[in-house]
Amino acid sequence: MPEPETGFCLMDKCSSPTKAVYNARHWNHPDSEELPGPPVVKPQSVTVRLSSKEPNQKDDGVFKAPAPPPKVIKTVTIPTQPYQDIVTALKCRKEDKELYTVVQHVKHFNDVVEFGENQEFTDDIEYLLSGLKSTQPLNTRCLSVISLATKCAMPSFRMHLRAHGMVAMVFKTLDDSQHHQNLSLCTAALMYILSRDRLNMDLDRASLDLMIRLLELEQDASSAKLLNEKDMNKIKEKIRRLCETVHNKHLDLENITTGHLAMETLLSLTSKRAGDWFKEELRLLGGLDHIVDKVKECVDHLSGDEDEEKLVASLWGAERCLRVLESVTVHNPENQSYLIAYKDSQLIVSSAKALQHCEELIQQYNRAENSICLPDNKPLPHQNVTNHVGKAVEDCMRAIIGVLLNLTNDNEWGSTKTGEQDGLIGTAMNCVLQVPKYLPQEQRFDIRGLGLLINLVEYSARNRHCLVNMETSCSFDSSFCSGEGDDSLRIAGQVHAVQALVQLFLERERAAQLAESKTDELIKDAPTTQHDKSGEWQETSGEIQWVSTEKTDGTEEKHKKEEDDEELDLNKALQHAGKHMEDCIVASYTALLLGCLCQESPINVTTVREYLPEGDFSIMTEMLKKFLSFMNLTCAVGTTGQKSISRVIEYLEHC
Repeated sequence: MPEPETGFCLMDKCSSPTKAVYNARHWNHPDSEELPGPPVVKPQSVTVRLSSKEPNQKDDGVFKAPAPPPKVIKTVTIPTQPYQDIVTALKCRKEDKELYTVVQHVKHFNDVVEFGENQEFTDDIEYLLSGLKSTQPLNTRCLSVISLATKCAMPSFRMHLRAHGMVAMVFKTLDDSQHHQNLSLCTAALMYILSRDRLNMDLDRASLDLMIRLLELEQDASSAKLLNEKDMNKIKEKIRRLCETVHNKHLDLENITTGHLAMETLLSLTSKRAGDWFKEELRLLGGLDHIVDKVKECVDHLSGDEDEEKLVASLWGAERCLRVLESVTVHNPENQSYLIAYKDSQLIVSSAKALQHCEELIQQYNRAENSICLPDNKPLPHQNVTNHVGKAVEDCMRAIIGVLLNLTNDNEWGSTKTGEQDGLIGTAMNCVLQVPKYLPQEQRFDIRGLGLLINLVEYSARNRHCLVNMETSCSFDSSFCSGEGDDSLRIAGQVHAVQALVQLFLERERAAQLAESKTDELIKDAPTTQHDKSGEWQETSGEIQWVSTEKTDGTEEKHKKEEDDEELDLNKALQHAGKHMEDCIVASYTALLLGCLCQESPINVTTVREYLPEGDFSIMTEMLKKFLSFMNLTCAVGTTGQKSISRVIEYLEHC
């Protein structure tokens, strides 16, 4: 019997070759073992690519390879709500870009930099604050304070410190620094560095209290011996190098003390940035008491100090304290009344005594005569000492008069107390008439002296009587005293104070008129502006353009000479205008002082009229009206000064 056919089928099924698999996705490359033996699709794909150029000679029934899908797909999402926007996105297939990372919410470069700076600042502050705590060793705390002060020398770090409100926190941590001499010195140095900015230091009551406590600390020799002198010298050297990197014009780097640094810090804060709360807290916390006592101490040393270095130190100490007092008494009646009453007017007594000492010293250290120089424009050796001491005396006098001006401004009590001091009115008269000759032209403060005299006599009949009956010398630059002019008007020796003031007014009023006439002449004689001949207008391509002509060397030199002459004329006009303004202000202040003397006193009116030309007050009223117009242009309308001038003008017009 023949064998069944099933065996043949099984054998045929097992021995049959692998079937061909068609792969339409030619961009997908399967493994080599899965590909069929004879490549069937590849020739067709080539034929399809060339079909655009050559006619297809093969069977059209063969499948063509489809075009590859795009690598980037643009999708648009249509909003389903009215308030939504159309969202457009680009998507990339994973097969085309298998390795990729999607980073969301990427920040801008500037944001990353700012974040890094803030993080660095936070890390530095946290690290330094941990070293300031009272649980840390004293040397660690001192080193942390010095490191923080070094960081604060950079404006950016100070800005971050203020922006995060960390100043008060730092000083709160150092609240016990007054009990350790070296730590108090480091804390005062930190305060000094922070006060170098024009911005406010963001002090609170506790920080101000700490500053005042540091202000009261003095260098004690006995306590200094208890400390390691080597460590203290290291701290001072670090502070000295640190202070050299900031503005330290008035800081004595060779004599750095806690009180000195605290005083400079306080002066910097009160100069322009002190608010009303600061002035009030300074009084309530006892800061004014200590400063007034310090002024008295420095003034007591003026009479006994023969050494010039000690003399300068006393003058500078008094001047710095007085400048603080001058700042906290401006437009502050509470502080003014407190200082007038403190220890029976101790500040006024010390100021009057210091002003008399300075008047004597300014004659000895005459800065106006120090104009002789060596051939290489270097000052003579003795001039350095004279200028150094003379500058200290001048600054101290200016600060004294500034404090007395504030205490006597619209204050009858302050005017009376100040006028009661022996010789003060006479010293103020000398500051107006004689002291300016010992000072350089640009450093004179005779206007301040006139303002003090006006405040003294405006509300005090006793002071008016004292000034009218006083004898003094006429102004140092008066032609009536120097022998110039008419012999009948020449004055010799001591004269009445009213006569000296009238002559000062006449001199300055005449000088102002002369300067004004010279300025007018300079303006009239100024060359007229000539037409520009450096080129010509030409029409090119339908447009008019200015075409410059070539200049010869002679033309350029002539043009440069004309510019120099114009600049010289302008400088002359400005100098005459400045001299005119100075003379007008001095004459106006003198007229105001004479007008205050005439108030409520017909006898004084008669006395002043005797020395005026033809006994006419019109020359004074005209000057005061000009001054009042100037004040109305430059000052707020309705101030007390303008009211006083208007009252004096009205009184003199009815005399």
